[in-house]
Order: sequence, then structure tokens, then C-alpha cells
Amino acid sequence: MTQDAFDTTLELSADSFFLLPGTGYVTYFPASGVSRRIQAVIERPGPERIAELGGGRQVNEILVKNSGSDGIASGQVDTGGDKIKMAPREGMVPVLMRITKIISQDAGMTKLKVQI
Repeated sequence: MTQDAFDTTLELSADSFFLLPGTGYVTYFPASGVSRRIQAVIERPGPERIAELGGGRQVNEILVKNSGSDGIASGQVDTGGDKIKMAPREGMVPVLMRITKIISQDAGMTKLKVQI
């Protein structure tokens, strides 16, 4: 299989990820541009320790389509500038969280680290 065929397969299969548990909608606020509502698989692992403060901060991971129209194109992510509005925990009011890292990406999906 050529790389182009492999990438096409990944792009076409991206929607199947939204059948996973934890799928919902988030609002993406690019540092420059218009916000949009997109589907995401949301992983809520819990607070991450901050040694200097002796406490934790809410850190989540989201899996979105690697697309500039109905997801987030990995090549356009501005870590620290782009934001996601989502509930930090199930049932909570959505809040703005910063995109701090691109964890992984392929032609179909992008996994991002977001935190308050």
C-alpha cells in the first residue's frame, strides 16, 4: 500500500472513532479565525500534579478529525493560543481550556492535550 493510499484510508475511517464512548461536541476557538463546534472523543484522566503548588490542574485529551473544516488541522494548531470550550468533567459547565500539546497525529485524526 502506498503512503497516499494509507493516508486516504485513515481519512475515510476517521468518523468511525466518533462511535467510541466519551464522544461529544466541543467548541474550537483558534487564536485567529472563527470558532466552530466539532466532534471529539474526550478523555478525562483527572488532575495533573504541579509540584511547585502542591496541587493539580485539570488536564484532558481530545481526539478530533485532522481537518480544517470539521475538525482541527494539526498543521494549524497554535499551542497556547488556540482554545477548546468543554466540560472538564461529565455534567459540569463547559469552560475554556488551552491546547497545550499535539500528542499525536496522522492523516485522519489529531490527539491534543488541553488544560485549564
